Amino acid sequence: MGLDFHSPKTTRYLQVYDYYKDLIIHGKLEEGTKMPSIRRCCEQLGLSKTTIETAYLCLAADGYIIARPQSGYYVTGRAAKNQAKKAAKRQEEPKQKILYDFTSNNADEDSFDFDLWRRYIKSALRQDKRMLTYGESQGEYELRETICNYVINKRNAVCTPEQIVIGAGSQSLLNLLCPIIKDKQKVYFHDTPFAQGIVIFEDYGFEIVENFEDADILYMTPSNMTSLGDVMSVEKRLEILKESASHNRLIIEDDYNNEFRYFTKPRPCLQGLAGGEHVVYLSTFSKLLLPSIRLSFMILPYDLLPLYQKKRALYNQTASKVEQLALCQFLRDGHLDAQIRKLKRLYSNKTKQLCYELEQVFGKNASISTGESVSIVHVKLKSNLSNQEFCKKALQYGIKLIPSYIEEKGYAQIALSTCEVPSNKFSEVVSLLKQIKE
Repeated sequence: MGLDFHSPKTTRYLQVYDYYKDLIIHGKLEEGTKMPSIRRCCEQLGLSKTTIETAYLCLAADGYIIARPQSGYYVTGRAAKNQAKKAAKRQEEPKQKILYDFTSNNADEDSFDFDLWRRYIKSALRQDKRMLTYGESQGEYELRETICNYVINKRNAVCTPEQIVIGAGSQSLLNLLCPIIKDKQKVYFHDTPFAQGIVIFEDYGFEIVENFEDADILYMTPSNMTSLGDVMSVEKRLEILKESASHNRLIIEDDYNNEFRYFTKPRPCLQGLAGGEHVVYLSTFSKLLLPSIRLSFMILPYDLLPLYQKKRALYNQTASKVEQLALCQFLRDGHLDAQIRKLKRLYSNKTKQLCYELEQVFGKNASISTGESVSIVHVKLKSNLSNQEFCKKALQYGIKLIPSYIEEKGYAQIALSTCEVPSNKFSEVVSLLKQIKE
C-alpha cells in the first residue's frame, strides 16, 4: 500500500500501522527483522515522534512486533504462523476433482492436425535471418495483410493492414488499447462479463458500470452473448450501433466465436455494419486452432490509429514471431477454412451423439435442444433443484456444467459444451446425471 498523509480518510499513525502490517503479513519484513528506529522513521516519513510511537505501540499490541530493551523493535513470527495455518487449512480442504468439464472451451484431441502445424512451424524456423531480429511491434506485416483479407471476406469487416494490431491474447491487446481510450472512463459489459477483461480495465482506472445508459464504452460479444452461445440478431446489432453513435459511445466487439454457427451463417460483425467507425474489433485464432496458440488481433478505427502509432514503438510484440509467420502461410494455403469445416463436423457429431444419449435415458422427462453454437447442448430436466443447485450437486460427481440464466420452477436447466469431454464418456456422464436428478 502507499502512504498519503494528506488523505482525510484515515489518521497518519494508522497509515503507518497499516503500511508496516502489510509488509510483515506479505513477508517483506521477515521474523527477526529489526524495525527502523523511531527517530529514523520520523526522518524518513517526515512525521512526529508521537505519531510513529503510537503506530509502533499498536503493532506491538497486535503482536506484529516486539520491543527489546536497549535494542529497539523486532518483527515477531505471528504473521508467518498465521499464514502457515491458513496454508495448512487450505491443504486440508479437499478440492473437488473435475472428471468431466462441460464448461470448457479446451480443444478435443482430434480437432487439430499437429503434423500439419509442425510443418509450418519448421518452415518458419528455416527463415534464419528473420529469426535474428525482433518482430514488428504491431505484428508481422504479411500476417496483418492476410488477416485483413480474411476478415473482409469472411466477417464483413472494413479495414486495412495498417489498422490491424497483433498480440498474444485479448488481454495483451486491451493493455495496448486502454491507454489510448483514457478519455472515456465508464465501461459496460453488454453480454457475459469477461473477468480477464474487467481486471485490465480496472487496472487502468476505468469504472465498470451496471447500467447501459451510464457507459461511454460498451464491451460486447454479439456472436456469443451468453454461456449458452446465444447470438445477437442483425436488427439488434443495428439498433445498438445507432444508439451508441448518438451518444458517442465506443464499442469494443469481441468476436472470438463467430465461425461456430450450427444452422446459420455467421452474422456480419458490428465493425463492418458500422463502416469501420467507432468500433474496436477483437478476435482470436486460439479457438479455431489450439488454445495454446496465443494469436489474437485487434482492428482499430481510424480515429484511434494515430494515438496508437505514437506509442507503438514503446511496446514489444507479445506474440511469437515464429507462430505469426507459420499462421500467415497456413492462412494463405487455405487451411483455416478446412480447419473450420473439420471442427464443425467434429463438434456437431459430438453434439448429436450427446443429444441421443440424453434422449435415450431421460425420454419425456427432459427437453433437449441445440442452439446456434455448434458445441452447446441445452437440457431442461424436471427437477425440484434450481439450475445452480443441480450444477452444484453435479460437481460432487465430478461433472462441471453450465447453469442456464433462465430459471423455471420445477425444472433444472443446464447447458453442456462438448468441446473437451471425449464422446466415449457421454454414456457414463448421462447415467450420472440421471442419478443427480433423482
